[in-house]
Amino acid sequence: MTIASIHAPVEDTRDRTNAALGMAIFIGSWAMAFAVLFISFLILRQRQAVWPPVGVTLPSLPLAVAATLTLLGSSFALHRSVSALRRGAPFTSWWTAGLVGGLVFAVLQTWLWADLWAAGTTTFTGGTYESLFYGLTWFHGLHVLCGLGALFLARIGAATGRYGHQRRAFVVNAAVFWHFVDVVWIVLFICFFVP
Repeated sequence: MTIASIHAPVEDTRDRTNAALGMAIFIGSWAMAFAVLFISFLILRQRQAVWPPVGVTLPSLPLAVAATLTLLGSSFALHRSVSALRRGAPFTSWWTAGLVGGLVFAVLQTWLWADLWAAGTTTFTGGTYESLFYGLTWFHGLHVLCGLGALFLARIGAATGRYGHQRRAFVVNAAVFWHFVDVVWIVLFICFFVP
């Protein structure tokens, strides 16, 4: 037992309920922000005669599929980790797998942008498609960075004994936020990669 685990207060049901409610409100507010962006996307897409526009350099579908599968695997690992945590079982190996999957996803998402930049496609040289792609995926990327930060802090907290079966609200909320990031990416994938 570490010093941090001795002094960390135990959460009660009320603490966990309050933390879950706070996360629900937080996710709800970000869901509304993304909903506005997706509605804007649909309006701008509807105004195009052909989608994607002719002559547009499209992002790599194989990279996007690999990123999507990686993100789904990461969320699965975090789900398994939280399930183990709630049972009082060891959870850090699944958590670490989820964190590593998240890092790989971030690299693949960056690779998507790098491929487009290498092809000379930027928000400044492109049209509606490019602006929408970069704008939405950059906004999502910021959430990925925040999610990775939370996953990393939860992992450090677990290693130091701050989080565990008796004190888990932060860990659970970090996983919930990551699942939100996952769902938003699925919608982005459908918007840009499914005709």
